[in-house]
Amino acid sequence: MNTKSFRPVFMASVVLILVSLACSTSATPTVVPTDTPIPATATATPRPTSTPRPTATPNIAKTKEAEADQAALQKYVDSGYLSSTEGKIYSLDAASFEMAQKNYLNIEDSGYHDQVLNFAFWGDFKWSSAGKVNYPEYSGCGIAFRVGDNFIDEYTAMITNDSVLVTWCFAALGNRCGRVGVTRGKGRVQFGNPAEAHFEFITNGGHSYALVNGEFIGEYTLFQDRLTNPGYFTYSIISGTNKDYGTRCSVDNAKLWVPK
Repeated sequence: MNTKSFRPVFMASVVLILVSLACSTSATPTVVPTDTPIPATATATPRPTSTPRPTATPNIAKTKEAEADQAALQKYVDSGYLSSTEGKIYSLDAASFEMAQKNYLNIEDSGYHDQVLNFAFWGDFKWSSAGKVNYPEYSGCGIAFRVGDNFIDEYTAMITNDSVLVTWCFAALGNRCGRVGVTRGKGRVQFGNPAEAHFEFITNGGHSYALVNGEFIGEYTLFQDRLTNPGYFTYSIISGTNKDYGTRCSVDNAKLWVPK
């Protein structure tokens, strides 16, 4: 199996996702069995007559962008997703990637190379599938978080053809993955092919929250005894077809907020 470069000294994981990732309303992830397997001396000289310097013109676009970011964070606090807006916002890399391996998911470098536990993410995604994809297959893209040093143990959250798909993956289970059920909300979306959307995903302790185009989609309850440590933050992709390029994704205007 080929792997893709993640960053120097690290490799991206390509991990098997179960064929039967059924839509679940349970808050507890379950495993479905399957056979498929970043010095000079000063000299006194006359001082020139000072002249007024022009005042720097404020970067209006950057100011508006910063205001919009703070407004987004305040919205998360007001909604109960976060307890504070105190933290730092990082701009992530714009990226494009594709994969044509049915029932597999992959992670891709986001440009943020520190480990993080809790966060708020938002960005603009575009994606398409080279073939028709129907349940129980999924094609889409999003993020991976709390990614372990083996780049297999991880959570992912992806916008797909019919839902926000949140998964866990474990190397100890043969690189298999399972779906995290929706605790609150519908968890479902509906997009054509190709598609685009603004995706927001917030993780705080044992809970994650997904919004698509500003609409609350779902709350997800995470494990209390596994994947509880800080991990790497990457992009992710899943393919529901082997045809041509499979699934193709691009992400832009992506930001990551990390609390203090």
